[in-house]
Amino acid sequence: RCVKLFQLTQNYFNTRKDPLLTDLLFKLRCTFINQVLLDEACPDLYREFEKLVGLIEANSDFLGQSKEKRCKILVEIGVGYLHFSQFSKSRKYIDTAKILLGFTFRLTGAMGRRTKYQTTDTPQLRVETILEEDVSDKAPLENEPEQIDLGDDTVLEKISFQDGSVSSISNLTAPFLLHTASLKLKDFYLDDLLREEVIAFLEAIIEGSTYSYCIATHAYFLRSHLEKKSMRRLTRSMEQLEEVIQGFDCKKACARTGSLFVSGLPPMWIQEKLLAELYTSIGSHKSALDIYERLQMNEEQITALQTLGRYEAAEKLTRTLLEKGETPKLYCILGDSTQDISHYEKAWELSGESSARAMKSLGYHFFNVKQYPKALECMLASVDCNHLQGGLWFTAGCTALAIPDYATAVRCFRESVHIDDESGQGWSNLGAAFERTGKILKAFNCYKEATRCSYNNWRVWENYICAAAQIKHFSSIIHAYRQIINLGEKYCDKTILNCLVAAVRDNLESASGEPGITYFDKILDLFRFASSKVTTNFDLWRSYAALHLDVAGKEDVSKGIGYLIKAYHSASLYIEKSLEEFLKCVECSGVLHGYVMKESKDSATYAQHLQSLKSILMILVTKGNKLIATLDEGSESRDACVEYISEANKHLEEVEEAQLYV
Repeated sequence: RCVKLFQLTQNYFNTRKDPLLTDLLFKLRCTFINQVLLDEACPDLYREFEKLVGLIEANSDFLGQSKEKRCKILVEIGVGYLHFSQFSKSRKYIDTAKILLGFTFRLTGAMGRRTKYQTTDTPQLRVETILEEDVSDKAPLENEPEQIDLGDDTVLEKISFQDGSVSSISNLTAPFLLHTASLKLKDFYLDDLLREEVIAFLEAIIEGSTYSYCIATHAYFLRSHLEKKSMRRLTRSMEQLEEVIQGFDCKKACARTGSLFVSGLPPMWIQEKLLAELYTSIGSHKSALDIYERLQMNEEQITALQTLGRYEAAEKLTRTLLEKGETPKLYCILGDSTQDISHYEKAWELSGESSARAMKSLGYHFFNVKQYPKALECMLASVDCNHLQGGLWFTAGCTALAIPDYATAVRCFRESVHIDDESGQGWSNLGAAFERTGKILKAFNCYKEATRCSYNNWRVWENYICAAAQIKHFSSIIHAYRQIINLGEKYCDKTILNCLVAAVRDNLESASGEPGITYFDKILDLFRFASSKVTTNFDLWRSYAALHLDVAGKEDVSKGIGYLIKAYHSASLYIEKSLEEFLKCVECSGVLHGYVMKESKDSATYAQHLQSLKSILMILVTKGNKLIATLDEGSESRDACVEYISEANKHLEEVEEAQLYV
C-alpha cells in the first residue's frame, strides 16, 4: 500500500507542466525517498536530483522566500547530497545555509567532570554556537522519545561543566550539528578522538531541547551507534533504540514530520538493523535473526549466520531464496558465502551486464588474491555502471598504482576526490600518481590539499615536503618540516636538509622567484627549532654546521665547528659495529680538522677546539681498529678503513703539534 501511494505521488508531480516551488520541493523529496529505499546510490536518481536542485535555485519564488524557509530548503538539499555520498556538494549547501542564517558553531574546550568521583575539573569537549539574530523555531513537541538514563555507578549521565551553561539549539540550528556529525561518521575513519567530537555535537542537540521528534530521534540513533563499542554505555544504547522503535506510531507520523527532511532521519528499518547489530554484540543472535527475517534483510540475515559459523545454513538460505526468484543481488550474496566467482559472473550475466555490485565483488576478489589487472578491469566496469562509488574509485586507484597504470590511477583518484574533497588519503594518492608521471607541480598541489584535510597526519606532510623540495618551494619546505616536528615526530631527512642548505649556499631561485639567500634567517630558525627537538641526529647537525660554514657572507666558524663536533658524537656511539657510522665519522673529522687547523690562534675557542678534535681523532682511531678486526682480510672495506685510520693518525699528530704552541 505504501509503495503504491509513493508511486501515485511521483506520478502526480511528474504530470505538473508548470511546477511551482512547492511542486519542485516535493518532487525533490520523492527522489530523495526513492534513493533511501535503495541499497546503493543510483546514478539516474542522482541526475534527477541535480536537475531539480537547479530548477529550485532558478525559481523566482525561492529567492522570494523568507531567510528561514530558504535555509531549510538548502539544508534539505545538503542532506540529499549526503545520501548520494556527494560530500563536497553536501558541505557546500550546508555552509551556504549557515551563512544565510548567520549561524556558526565550533568545538571548544571547557572545564568539567565526567565521573562521580572526580574531585577536580579537567578540559572537556563541547560545542559553542553563535546565532547573529534570534530566529528560533520552537514548536510544542508531543511524545518526544524518552531519554534513557545511563545508570552507571562511575560515569555521570552527562558531562558536568563548571560554568553550567548549555548550548542554545533550535529546530533551525540543530540540523547543522546533525549534518556535521553524520558527515564525520561517513567521511572519516572513526577513532576515539572523532567519536568524542561527534558525541559532543549530539549531546548539544539532546541537551538543547530541540522540540523536534525527528531531530531528537536522529540524535539518539547516532549516539546509540557510537555507544555500542563502550561496555559502560552498551545497555543504554540498546534500551534507547528499543524506546525509539517501540515509540514509533504511524497514526502520529503526520504530526512528527515537520523536520523530517532537514534532519536526515534514517528510516525505521535502518534503526531496527542497528538494534539487531547490538543484539548480536551481546550474544543475542536469535533476536537479531528475528529482526532480519521480519524486515526481509536477506543479506544481513545470511551474514549473521556466517558470523555464528553456520556457513551451510547461510548457503542453504541463499539457495532457497534463489529458488523463489533469481536476482543478481542474491547471486552476489551466494558468491560472498561460497567465494565462488562463478556466482558473481552469473549475477553480471543475469543483470544484463548492469550490476555494479557483481563487478565490485568480483573486483575485490581479484584484488585480495593480488590479480591486479583483472581487479582493475572489474572495478572500472562497476563504476561505469554506477559512478557514485567513491570508495570503489579510491580502491581502483590503489589497484592501478599496484599494476602500475598511473594514467588510470590519476583518473580514479580524481573521481574519488571529486565525490569527497575532504579525503586526505585520496588527495595524497592522487599526488603520488601525478608524481610518478613526472607532473611534480600537480603532485605538489594535491599534497597541499591533502595536508588541509589530514592536518595531523605526518606522512601526508612528508609527501608534501618531498614534492616541495623538487620544485624548490622553500617556504613550504620550512613550514612542513616544522609541522612534522610539531606533530611529535623525531623527523630528519638528509635530502631535505641538504636542499635547504643548498638553497642559501648556492642562492638558488625559489619556485616563487625569490633568491634562496633571502630564506637564510627562516632556515636558520628552523634548524634551531629542529635541533632542540632532535638532539642526536648526525645529518641534522652536519647540515646545521654547513649552514654556518659554507654560506658566503653568513659564516660563523666557531658555531659551525661546535655543530660538527655534535654531529660526530651523534654518529660515534657505534663506530666499532657499523661501517656506515664509521664513514660518517671519518668524513666529519676530516672537515672538522680542516676548519680547526685554519682557525685563528688568537680565537678564544681555539684551544678548546683543538682538544675536542684530539679526543675525536683518538676515539676514531681506537674504535676504527676494533671495526677493522671484524672485517674480512683483504676486502676493499678493510683496506679503505686502514687507509682512513692512517690519515686520522696523521691528523692526530698535527693536532698534538699545534697544541704545543697554544
